[in-house]
Amino acid sequence: MAERRAWRSLDDDLFRFTTTTLRELHVALMSAFQDASVLAPALNLDQVRTALASVGWDEPIDDDTLGAALASLVGWELLDATQDHGAQYATPSEFERKNLQWSLTRRGEAAIGGVLHALDSLRRAVGLQPAVLDAIGDGLGDLADLLTQHGDEVPPRLHLRLAEIENHLSSLIHSVRQFNGHLQRLLRDDATDDVVFLDIKRRTITYLEEYVEGVERAQRRLVTAIERVEAGGMAVLFDRALVGANLAPVGGTDPGPEWLAERARRWDALRVWFVGEADAHPRLDGLLEIARTAILELLRVLERRWDNRRRSASVAHDFRRLAALFAAAPGDAEAHRLFGAAFGLWSARHAHLVSVDGEARASTTSWAVSVPVEVAPTLRRSGTMTNRGRVRPIADPSALRATRQATEAAALAEHHELRAALETDGSVRLSTFTKLAPETFTELLALLAVALEALPGSDGVRRATSIDGRVEVELADPNDDVEAVLAVEHGTLRSPDFHVSVTLVGNRCAFAEVAQHG
Repeated sequence: MAERRAWRSLDDDLFRFTTTTLRELHVALMSAFQDASVLAPALNLDQVRTALASVGWDEPIDDDTLGAALASLVGWELLDATQDHGAQYATPSEFERKNLQWSLTRRGEAAIGGVLHALDSLRRAVGLQPAVLDAIGDGLGDLADLLTQHGDEVPPRLHLRLAEIENHLSSLIHSVRQFNGHLQRLLRDDATDDVVFLDIKRRTITYLEEYVEGVERAQRRLVTAIERVEAGGMAVLFDRALVGANLAPVGGTDPGPEWLAERARRWDALRVWFVGEADAHPRLDGLLEIARTAILELLRVLERRWDNRRRSASVAHDFRRLAALFAAAPGDAEAHRLFGAAFGLWSARHAHLVSVDGEARASTTSWAVSVPVEVAPTLRRSGTMTNRGRVRPIADPSALRATRQATEAAALAEHHELRAALETDGSVRLSTFTKLAPETFTELLALLAVALEALPGSDGVRRATSIDGRVEVELADPNDDVEAVLAVEHGTLRSPDFHVSVTLVGNRCAFAEVAQHG
Protein backbone atom coordinates (compact mmCIF):
# COMPACT_ATOMS: atom_id res chain seq x y z
CA MET A 1 0.00 0.00 0.00
CA ALA A 2 2.93 2.33 0.65
CA GLU A 3 3.96 1.92 -3.00
CA ARG A 4 0.52 3.14 -4.11
CA ARG A 5 0.76 6.26 -1.92
CA ALA A 6 4.30 7.28 -2.80
CA TRP A 7 3.17 10.81 -3.69
CA ARG A 8 2.54 11.55 -0.02
CA SER A 9 6.24 11.20 0.82
CA LEU A 10 7.41 13.56 -1.95
CA ASP A 11 8.27 17.03 -0.60
CA ASP A 12 8.60 20.33 -2.46
CA ASP A 13 12.39 20.60 -2.32
CA LEU A 14 13.37 17.21 -3.77
CA PHE A 15 13.30 18.38 -7.39
CA ARG A 16 13.34 22.14 -6.87
CA PHE A 17 16.86 22.33 -8.31
CA THR A 18 15.33 21.60 -11.76
CA THR A 19 12.81 24.49 -11.65
CA THR A 20 14.83 27.58 -10.66
CA THR A 21 16.41 30.17 -12.95
CA LEU A 22 19.78 28.48 -12.25
CA ARG A 23 18.44 25.02 -13.03
CA GLU A 24 21.13 24.33 -15.66
CA LEU A 25 23.91 25.03 -13.15
CA HIS A 26 22.12 23.08 -10.41
CA VAL A 27 21.59 20.01 -12.63
CA ALA A 28 25.20 20.22 -13.85
CA LEU A 29 26.45 20.33 -10.24
CA MET A 30 24.34 17.36 -9.21
CA SER A 31 25.50 15.41 -12.27
CA ALA A 32 29.12 16.26 -11.45
CA PHE A 33 28.73 14.97 -7.89
CA GLN A 34 26.97 11.86 -9.23
CA ASP A 35 29.84 11.06 -11.60
CA ALA A 36 32.59 11.88 -9.10
CA SER A 37 31.03 9.94 -6.22
CA VAL A 38 32.44 6.65 -7.52
CA LEU A 39 36.01 7.61 -6.57
CA ALA A 40 35.63 10.93 -4.71
CA PRO A 41 32.52 11.04 -2.50
CA ALA A 42 33.37 14.58 -1.25
CA LEU A 43 34.64 17.53 -3.34
CA ASN A 44 36.10 20.89 -2.36
CA LEU A 45 35.58 24.04 -4.42
CA ASP A 46 38.44 23.44 -6.86
CA GLN A 47 37.42 19.81 -7.31
CA VAL A 48 33.84 20.92 -7.94
CA ARG A 49 35.07 23.12 -10.81
CA THR A 50 37.04 20.19 -12.26
CA ALA A 51 34.03 17.88 -11.95
CA LEU A 52 31.79 20.50 -13.63
CA ALA A 53 34.16 20.66 -16.59
CA SER A 54 34.16 16.86 -16.85
CA VAL A 55 30.38 16.80 -17.36
CA GLY A 56 30.56 19.44 -20.11
CA TRP A 57 30.02 22.75 -18.28
CA ASP A 58 32.03 25.30 -20.28
CA GLU A 59 30.52 28.61 -19.16
CA PRO A 60 32.57 30.97 -16.92
CA ILE A 61 31.33 31.09 -13.35
CA ASP A 62 32.67 33.12 -10.43
CA ASP A 63 33.18 31.84 -6.89
CA ASP A 64 30.21 33.78 -5.49
CA THR A 65 27.71 32.29 -7.98
CA LEU A 66 29.13 28.80 -7.53
CA GLY A 67 29.04 29.15 -3.74
CA ALA A 68 25.44 30.39 -3.82
CA ALA A 69 24.40 27.41 -6.00
CA LEU A 70 26.10 24.96 -3.62
CA ALA A 71 24.44 26.67 -0.65
CA SER A 72 21.02 26.27 -2.30
CA LEU A 73 21.61 22.56 -2.84
CA VAL A 74 22.67 22.23 0.81
CA GLY A 75 19.52 24.09 1.88
CA TRP A 76 17.38 21.62 -0.05
CA GLU A 77 19.21 18.76 1.73
CA LEU A 78 20.59 17.42 -1.54
CA LEU A 79 24.22 18.08 -0.54
CA ASP A 80 26.08 17.87 2.76
CA ALA A 81 28.66 20.57 3.57
CA THR A 82 31.42 19.47 5.97
CA GLN A 83 34.81 20.73 7.12
CA ASP A 84 37.75 19.45 5.05
CA HIS A 85 40.20 18.42 7.79
CA GLY A 86 42.66 16.92 5.31
CA ALA A 87 43.30 20.14 3.37
CA GLN A 88 46.40 22.28 3.89
CA TYR A 89 46.16 26.06 3.83
CA ALA A 90 49.11 28.35 3.10
CA THR A 91 47.19 31.64 3.11
CA PRO A 92 43.89 32.94 4.51
CA SER A 93 42.48 33.06 0.95
CA GLU A 94 43.19 29.36 0.49
CA PHE A 95 41.40 28.66 3.77
CA GLU A 96 38.34 30.49 2.45
CA ARG A 97 38.40 28.35 -0.67
CA LYS A 98 39.30 24.96 0.74
CA ASN A 99 37.86 24.72 4.22
CA LEU A 100 34.56 23.19 3.00
CA GLN A 101 33.76 20.07 1.01
CA TRP A 102 30.44 18.85 -0.31
CA SER A 103 28.95 15.40 -0.91
CA LEU A 104 25.62 13.96 -2.07
CA THR A 105 23.03 13.04 0.55
CA ARG A 106 20.63 10.12 0.09
CA ARG A 107 18.01 12.64 -1.01
CA GLY A 108 20.48 14.06 -3.49
CA GLU A 109 21.30 10.64 -4.91
CA ALA A 110 17.59 9.92 -5.33
CA ALA A 111 16.89 13.33 -6.92
CA ILE A 112 19.66 13.28 -9.52
CA GLY A 113 19.00 9.58 -10.18
CA GLY A 114 15.37 10.40 -10.97
CA VAL A 115 16.31 13.27 -13.31
CA LEU A 116 18.91 11.19 -15.17
CA HIS A 117 16.42 8.30 -15.47
CA ALA A 118 13.84 10.70 -16.93
CA LEU A 119 16.35 12.02 -19.49
CA ASP A 120 17.33 8.46 -20.41
CA SER A 121 13.67 7.52 -20.91
CA LEU A 122 13.16 10.50 -23.24
CA ARG A 123 16.17 9.51 -25.35
CA ARG A 124 15.42 5.78 -25.38
CA ALA A 125 13.95 4.36 -28.57
CA VAL A 126 10.57 2.68 -28.18
CA GLY A 127 10.71 -1.06 -28.69
CA LEU A 128 9.31 -4.43 -27.66
CA GLN A 129 11.79 -7.29 -27.37
CA PRO A 130 10.56 -10.90 -27.14
CA ALA A 131 14.18 -11.77 -26.23
CA VAL A 132 13.46 -10.30 -22.78
CA LEU A 133 11.00 -13.15 -22.19
CA ASP A 134 13.66 -15.67 -23.19
CA ALA A 135 16.10 -14.04 -20.77
CA ILE A 136 13.54 -14.24 -17.95
CA GLY A 137 12.92 -17.90 -18.77
CA ASP A 138 16.66 -18.64 -18.73
CA GLY A 139 17.02 -16.89 -15.38
CA LEU A 140 14.11 -18.79 -13.84
CA GLY A 141 15.58 -22.08 -15.06
CA ASP A 142 18.94 -21.22 -13.47
CA LEU A 143 17.19 -20.33 -10.19
CA ALA A 144 15.44 -23.70 -10.11
CA ASP A 145 18.76 -25.49 -10.71
CA LEU A 146 20.65 -23.42 -8.11
CA LEU A 147 18.05 -24.18 -5.44
CA THR A 148 19.07 -27.85 -5.64
CA GLN A 149 22.77 -27.06 -5.16
CA HIS A 150 24.79 -26.34 -2.01
CA GLY A 151 28.00 -24.48 -1.34
CA ASP A 152 29.25 -21.01 -0.42
CA GLU A 153 29.19 -19.82 -4.02
CA VAL A 154 25.47 -20.59 -4.50
CA PRO A 155 23.85 -17.70 -2.49
CA PRO A 156 25.71 -14.93 -4.42
CA ARG A 157 24.73 -16.56 -7.72
CA LEU A 158 21.10 -16.83 -6.56
CA HIS A 159 21.12 -13.15 -5.66
CA LEU A 160 22.55 -12.10 -9.04
CA ARG A 161 20.15 -14.23 -11.07
CA LEU A 162 17.15 -13.00 -9.07
CA ALA A 163 18.25 -9.39 -9.60
CA GLU A 164 18.63 -10.01 -13.34
CA ILE A 165 15.12 -11.46 -13.57
CA GLU A 166 13.69 -8.45 -11.73
CA ASN A 167 15.56 -6.05 -14.02
CA HIS A 168 14.33 -7.88 -17.11
CA LEU A 169 10.74 -7.66 -15.84
CA SER A 170 11.11 -3.92 -15.17
CA SER A 171 12.52 -3.48 -18.67
CA LEU A 172 9.55 -5.37 -20.14
CA ILE A 173 6.99 -3.26 -18.25
CA HIS A 174 8.77 -0.04 -19.19
CA SER A 175 8.92 -1.03 -22.87
CA VAL A 176 5.23 -1.98 -22.94
CA ARG A 177 4.26 1.33 -21.31
CA GLN A 178 6.33 3.32 -23.81
CA PHE A 179 5.08 1.37 -26.80
CA ASN A 180 1.44 1.78 -25.76
CA GLY A 181 2.02 5.54 -25.58
CA HIS A 182 3.67 5.41 -29.00
CA LEU A 183 0.64 3.58 -30.43
CA GLN A 184 -1.81 6.09 -28.99
CA ARG A 185 0.16 9.00 -30.44
CA LEU A 186 0.21 7.24 -33.80
CA LEU A 187 -3.57 6.69 -33.70
CA ARG A 188 -4.19 10.35 -32.78
CA ASP A 189 -1.80 11.85 -35.33
CA ASP A 190 -3.95 13.27 -38.15
CA ALA A 191 -1.34 15.66 -39.52
CA THR A 192 0.80 12.93 -41.09
CA ASP A 193 0.67 12.54 -44.84
CA ASP A 194 -1.33 9.49 -45.96
CA VAL A 195 1.64 7.93 -47.74
CA VAL A 196 3.84 8.30 -44.66
CA PHE A 197 1.08 7.02 -42.39
CA LEU A 198 0.53 3.99 -44.64
CA ASP A 199 4.22 3.10 -44.47
CA ILE A 200 4.33 3.52 -40.68
CA LYS A 201 1.13 1.49 -40.32
CA ARG A 202 2.42 -1.37 -42.44
CA ARG A 203 5.73 -1.57 -40.56
CA THR A 204 3.99 -1.27 -37.17
CA ILE A 205 1.55 -4.08 -37.96
CA THR A 206 4.39 -6.35 -39.10
CA TYR A 207 6.30 -5.42 -35.95
CA LEU A 208 3.32 -6.29 -33.74
CA GLU A 209 2.65 -9.58 -35.54
CA GLU A 210 6.25 -10.69 -35.02
CA TYR A 211 6.05 -9.68 -31.36
CA VAL A 212 2.82 -11.62 -30.81
CA GLU A 213 4.44 -14.75 -32.29
CA GLY A 214 7.50 -14.34 -30.08
CA VAL A 215 5.42 -13.84 -26.92
CA GLU A 216 3.13 -16.81 -27.51
CA ARG A 217 6.12 -19.11 -28.01
CA ALA A 218 7.73 -18.17 -24.67
CA GLN A 219 4.62 -17.95 -22.48
CA ARG A 220 4.25 -21.69 -21.68
CA ARG A 221 7.95 -22.01 -20.90
CA LEU A 222 7.76 -19.14 -18.39
CA VAL A 223 4.81 -20.68 -16.54
CA THR A 224 6.67 -24.01 -16.23
CA ALA A 225 9.84 -22.30 -15.00
CA ILE A 226 7.95 -20.31 -12.33
CA GLU A 227 6.31 -23.51 -11.05
CA ARG A 228 9.76 -25.20 -10.83
CA VAL A 229 11.15 -22.33 -8.73
CA GLU A 230 8.14 -22.24 -6.41
CA ALA A 231 8.39 -25.99 -5.91
CA GLY A 232 11.82 -25.42 -4.39
CA GLY A 233 10.36 -23.02 -1.78
CA MET A 234 10.18 -19.25 -2.07
CA ALA A 235 11.23 -18.69 1.55
CA VAL A 236 14.38 -20.78 0.96
CA LEU A 237 15.12 -18.84 -2.23
CA PHE A 238 14.76 -15.42 -0.61
CA ASP A 239 16.73 -16.36 2.52
CA ARG A 240 19.65 -17.72 0.51
CA ALA A 241 19.54 -14.75 -1.88
CA LEU A 242 19.63 -12.41 1.15
CA VAL A 243 22.83 -14.09 2.30
CA GLY A 244 24.25 -13.65 -1.19
CA ALA A 245 23.24 -9.96 -1.32
CA ASN A 246 25.67 -9.23 1.56
CA LEU A 247 23.81 -6.05 2.53
CA ALA A 248 25.88 -3.31 4.16
CA PRO A 249 24.94 -2.64 7.81
CA VAL A 250 22.76 0.41 8.48
CA GLY A 251 22.83 2.11 11.85
CA GLY A 252 19.77 1.45 13.99
CA THR A 253 17.83 -0.75 11.56
CA ASP A 254 18.17 -4.15 9.92
CA PRO A 255 17.81 -3.83 6.11
CA GLY A 256 17.00 -7.55 5.75
CA PRO A 257 13.20 -7.52 6.36
CA GLU A 258 12.68 -4.62 3.95
CA TRP A 259 14.82 -6.36 1.31
CA LEU A 260 12.83 -9.58 1.70
CA ALA A 261 9.51 -7.72 1.45
CA GLU A 262 10.64 -6.06 -1.77
CA ARG A 263 11.68 -9.41 -3.27
CA ALA A 264 8.29 -10.93 -2.40
CA ARG A 265 6.48 -7.97 -3.97
CA ARG A 266 8.46 -8.27 -7.19
CA TRP A 267 7.90 -12.02 -7.36
CA ASP A 268 4.15 -11.43 -7.03
CA ALA A 269 4.41 -9.02 -9.96
CA LEU A 270 6.19 -11.72 -11.96
CA ARG A 271 3.36 -14.16 -11.26
CA VAL A 272 0.72 -11.57 -12.22
CA TRP A 273 2.42 -11.07 -15.56
CA PHE A 274 3.03 -14.68 -16.58
CA VAL A 275 0.82 -16.96 -14.44
CA GLY A 276 -2.04 -14.73 -13.35
CA GLU A 277 -3.99 -14.51 -10.14
CA ALA A 278 -6.76 -16.77 -8.92
CA ASP A 279 -9.56 -14.86 -10.70
CA ALA A 280 -7.64 -13.15 -13.49
CA HIS A 281 -5.73 -14.09 -16.62
CA PRO A 282 -2.00 -13.35 -16.90
CA ARG A 283 -1.22 -9.79 -17.80
CA LEU A 284 0.77 -11.12 -20.73
CA ASP A 285 -2.53 -12.25 -22.28
CA GLY A 286 -3.74 -8.68 -22.00
CA LEU A 287 -0.57 -7.53 -23.74
CA LEU A 288 -1.28 -9.87 -26.64
CA GLU A 289 -4.86 -8.57 -26.81
CA ILE A 290 -3.55 -5.00 -26.87
CA ALA A 291 -1.25 -5.87 -29.75
CA ARG A 292 -4.05 -7.50 -31.75
CA THR A 293 -6.42 -4.60 -31.01
CA ALA A 294 -3.75 -2.12 -32.09
CA ILE A 295 -3.48 -3.85 -35.47
CA LEU A 296 -7.25 -3.49 -36.01
CA GLU A 297 -7.24 0.13 -34.80
CA LEU A 298 -4.45 1.05 -37.19
CA LEU A 299 -6.43 -0.43 -40.08
CA ARG A 300 -9.58 1.44 -39.02
CA VAL A 301 -7.75 4.73 -38.62
CA LEU A 302 -6.31 4.46 -42.11
CA GLU A 303 -9.77 3.62 -43.51
CA ARG A 304 -11.29 6.65 -41.76
CA ARG A 305 -8.53 8.89 -43.10
CA TRP A 306 -9.20 7.71 -46.64
CA ASP A 307 -12.96 8.18 -46.18
CA ASN A 308 -12.40 11.74 -44.97
CA ARG A 309 -10.26 12.48 -48.00
CA ARG A 310 -12.86 11.01 -50.39
CA ARG A 311 -15.91 12.73 -48.92
CA SER A 312 -16.41 16.11 -50.58
CA ALA A 313 -19.50 17.09 -48.59
CA SER A 314 -21.56 16.11 -45.59
CA VAL A 315 -25.07 16.58 -44.25
CA ALA A 316 -23.78 19.13 -41.75
CA HIS A 317 -22.23 21.20 -44.53
CA ASP A 318 -25.44 20.95 -46.57
CA PHE A 319 -27.56 22.26 -43.70
CA ARG A 320 -25.14 25.12 -42.98
CA ARG A 321 -25.24 26.12 -46.64
CA LEU A 322 -29.04 25.91 -46.67
CA ALA A 323 -29.21 28.06 -43.52
CA ALA A 324 -27.06 30.69 -45.23
CA LEU A 325 -29.38 30.67 -48.26
CA PHE A 326 -32.44 31.07 -46.02
CA ALA A 327 -30.79 33.99 -44.25
CA ALA A 328 -30.05 35.64 -47.60
CA ALA A 329 -33.58 35.15 -48.99
CA PRO A 330 -35.21 38.54 -49.82
CA GLY A 331 -38.61 37.51 -48.49
CA ASP A 332 -40.99 34.78 -47.44
CA ALA A 333 -41.97 33.85 -50.97
CA GLU A 334 -38.36 33.15 -51.96
CA ALA A 335 -37.83 31.26 -48.71
CA HIS A 336 -40.88 29.06 -49.44
CA ARG A 337 -39.59 28.28 -52.93
CA LEU A 338 -36.17 27.46 -51.47
CA PHE A 339 -37.82 25.17 -48.91
CA GLY A 340 -39.72 23.35 -51.63
CA ALA A 341 -36.62 22.90 -53.78
CA ALA A 342 -34.51 21.69 -50.83
CA PHE A 343 -36.92 19.20 -49.26
CA GLY A 344 -39.53 18.45 -51.94
CA LEU A 345 -42.32 18.48 -49.34
CA TRP A 346 -44.89 20.36 -51.42
CA SER A 347 -48.21 18.64 -52.01
CA ALA A 348 -49.18 17.19 -55.38
CA ARG A 349 -51.00 19.71 -57.62
CA HIS A 350 -53.44 18.52 -60.27
CA ALA A 351 -54.61 21.98 -61.23
CA HIS A 352 -55.49 20.79 -64.74
CA LEU A 353 -58.26 18.57 -63.35
CA VAL A 354 -61.78 19.97 -63.23
CA SER A 355 -63.62 19.96 -59.89
CA VAL A 356 -67.04 18.34 -59.38
CA ASP A 357 -68.90 21.57 -60.18
CA GLY A 358 -67.28 21.69 -63.63
CA GLU A 359 -65.37 24.93 -63.01
CA ALA A 360 -61.57 25.14 -63.10
CA ARG A 361 -59.78 26.66 -60.11
CA ALA A 362 -56.80 28.92 -60.31
CA SER A 363 -53.49 27.31 -59.31
CA THR A 364 -52.96 30.03 -56.69
CA THR A 365 -56.07 28.94 -54.78
CA SER A 366 -55.22 27.52 -51.36
CA TRP A 367 -56.05 23.84 -50.88
CA ALA A 368 -57.60 24.73 -47.54
CA VAL A 369 -60.55 26.46 -49.28
CA SER A 370 -60.55 24.65 -52.65
CA VAL A 371 -63.10 21.98 -53.52
CA PRO A 372 -61.48 18.49 -53.76
CA VAL A 373 -61.27 16.79 -57.13
CA GLU A 374 -61.34 13.13 -58.02
CA VAL A 375 -57.97 11.77 -59.23
CA ALA A 376 -58.03 8.93 -61.76
CA PRO A 377 -56.60 5.55 -60.59
CA THR A 378 -54.12 5.64 -63.47
CA LEU A 379 -52.58 8.84 -62.13
CA ARG A 380 -52.37 7.36 -58.63
CA ARG A 381 -50.51 4.27 -59.87
CA SER A 382 -48.10 5.75 -62.40
CA GLY A 383 -48.06 9.48 -61.66
CA THR A 384 -48.94 10.30 -65.28
CA MET A 385 -51.99 10.25 -67.52
CA THR A 386 -51.74 9.55 -71.21
CA ASN A 387 -52.78 12.59 -73.24
CA ARG A 388 -54.85 11.72 -76.24
CA GLY A 389 -54.31 13.55 -79.44
CA ARG A 390 -51.32 15.01 -81.17
CA VAL A 391 -48.25 15.59 -79.06
CA ARG A 392 -46.90 19.12 -79.09
CA PRO A 393 -43.46 19.46 -80.68
CA ILE A 394 -40.59 19.76 -78.27
CA ALA A 395 -38.83 23.10 -78.45
CA ASP A 396 -35.08 23.29 -79.10
CA PRO A 397 -33.47 23.80 -75.64
CA SER A 398 -29.98 24.73 -76.93
CA ALA A 399 -30.51 28.49 -76.54
CA LEU A 400 -31.85 28.10 -73.00
CA ARG A 401 -29.03 25.69 -72.14
CA ALA A 402 -26.41 28.13 -73.43
CA THR A 403 -27.92 30.97 -71.42
CA ARG A 404 -27.96 28.91 -68.26
CA GLN A 405 -24.39 27.71 -68.83
CA ALA A 406 -23.20 31.28 -69.30
CA THR A 407 -25.00 32.36 -66.13
CA GLU A 408 -23.53 29.49 -64.10
CA ALA A 409 -20.04 30.11 -65.49
CA ALA A 410 -20.25 33.78 -64.57
CA ALA A 411 -21.41 32.84 -61.06
CA LEU A 412 -18.54 30.36 -60.71
CA ALA A 413 -16.03 32.93 -61.90
CA GLU A 414 -17.42 35.49 -59.45
CA HIS A 415 -17.23 32.95 -56.63
CA HIS A 416 -13.64 32.18 -57.59
CA GLU A 417 -12.80 35.88 -57.48
CA LEU A 418 -14.24 36.06 -53.97
CA ARG A 419 -12.02 33.19 -52.86
CA ALA A 420 -8.97 34.58 -54.66
CA ALA A 421 -9.39 37.79 -52.66
CA LEU A 422 -9.12 35.73 -49.46
CA GLU A 423 -6.08 33.65 -50.49
CA THR A 424 -3.07 34.23 -48.23
CA ASP A 425 0.65 33.89 -48.75
CA GLY A 426 1.31 31.59 -45.81
CA SER A 427 -0.24 32.09 -42.37
CA VAL A 428 -1.64 35.52 -41.43
CA ARG A 429 -3.66 36.93 -38.56
CA LEU A 430 -7.44 37.07 -38.91
CA SER A 431 -7.31 40.81 -38.17
CA THR A 432 -5.56 41.41 -41.53
CA PHE A 433 -8.83 40.69 -43.39
CA THR A 434 -10.06 44.30 -43.28
CA LYS A 435 -12.32 46.32 -45.58
CA LEU A 436 -14.02 43.26 -47.04
CA ALA A 437 -17.09 43.45 -49.24
CA PRO A 438 -20.18 41.79 -47.72
CA GLU A 439 -20.01 38.85 -50.16
CA THR A 440 -16.30 38.31 -49.47
CA PHE A 441 -16.90 38.54 -45.73
CA THR A 442 -19.67 35.92 -46.00
CA GLU A 443 -17.30 33.58 -47.86
CA LEU A 444 -14.64 34.12 -45.16
CA LEU A 445 -17.15 33.17 -42.46
CA ALA A 446 -18.05 29.99 -44.37
CA LEU A 447 -14.38 28.96 -44.65
CA LEU A 448 -13.79 29.68 -40.94
CA ALA A 449 -16.82 27.55 -40.04
CA VAL A 450 -15.42 24.62 -42.04
CA ALA A 451 -12.01 24.96 -40.34
CA LEU A 452 -13.44 25.28 -36.82
CA GLU A 453 -15.39 22.05 -37.28
CA ALA A 454 -12.17 20.10 -37.97
CA LEU A 455 -10.34 18.54 -35.03
CA PRO A 456 -6.90 19.99 -34.15
CA GLY A 457 -3.92 17.97 -35.38
CA SER A 458 -0.95 16.94 -33.26
CA ASP A 459 0.59 20.38 -33.90
CA GLY A 460 -2.60 22.18 -32.78
CA VAL A 461 -3.55 23.29 -36.31
CA ARG A 462 -7.07 22.68 -37.67
CA ARG A 463 -6.98 21.65 -41.34
CA ALA A 464 -10.05 21.41 -43.55
CA THR A 465 -11.13 21.53 -47.19
CA SER A 466 -14.13 23.38 -48.56
CA ILE A 467 -17.18 21.39 -49.64
CA ASP A 468 -16.17 21.49 -53.32
CA GLY A 469 -12.56 20.58 -52.45
CA ARG A 470 -11.10 23.72 -54.12
CA VAL A 471 -9.96 25.61 -50.99
CA GLU A 472 -7.74 24.40 -48.15
CA VAL A 473 -7.99 26.25 -44.83
CA GLU A 474 -5.63 26.05 -41.86
CA LEU A 475 -6.57 27.62 -38.54
CA ALA A 476 -4.31 27.83 -35.48
CA ASP A 477 -5.12 29.20 -32.03
CA PRO A 478 -2.73 32.11 -31.28
CA ASN A 479 -2.73 31.23 -27.54
CA ASP A 480 -2.79 34.91 -26.62
CA ASP A 481 -5.50 37.36 -25.58
CA VAL A 482 -5.46 39.40 -28.80
CA GLU A 483 -8.93 39.98 -30.26
CA ALA A 484 -9.71 40.46 -33.95
CA VAL A 485 -12.49 42.93 -34.83
CA LEU A 486 -13.76 42.86 -38.44
CA ALA A 487 -16.46 45.41 -39.31
CA VAL A 488 -18.59 45.23 -42.46
CA GLU A 489 -21.76 46.92 -43.59
CA HIS A 490 -24.15 44.48 -41.96
CA GLY A 491 -22.29 43.66 -38.73
CA THR A 492 -19.07 43.23 -36.76
CA LEU A 493 -17.14 40.01 -36.09
CA ARG A 494 -15.24 39.68 -32.80
CA SER A 495 -13.12 36.58 -32.25
CA PRO A 496 -9.63 35.42 -31.20
CA ASP A 497 -7.03 36.68 -33.66
CA PHE A 498 -6.44 33.26 -35.26
CA HIS A 499 -3.55 32.40 -37.53
CA VAL A 500 -5.30 31.74 -40.87
CA SER A 501 -4.01 30.23 -44.10
CA VAL A 502 -6.26 30.06 -47.20
CA THR A 503 -4.97 28.23 -50.29
CA LEU A 504 -6.74 27.68 -53.61
CA VAL A 505 -6.37 24.15 -54.98
CA GLY A 506 -6.28 23.15 -58.67
CA ASN A 507 -6.03 25.12 -61.86
CA ARG A 508 -6.54 28.82 -61.18
CA CYS A 509 -7.52 29.50 -64.79
CA ALA A 510 -10.38 26.99 -64.86
CA PHE A 511 -13.07 29.48 -63.82
CA ALA A 512 -11.88 32.14 -66.22
CA GLU A 513 -11.99 29.68 -69.14
CA VAL A 514 -15.50 28.57 -68.21
CA ALA A 515 -16.64 32.20 -68.00
CA GLN A 516 -15.05 33.01 -71.37
CA HIS A 517 -16.25 30.04 -73.43
CA GLY A 518 -19.49 29.18 -71.62
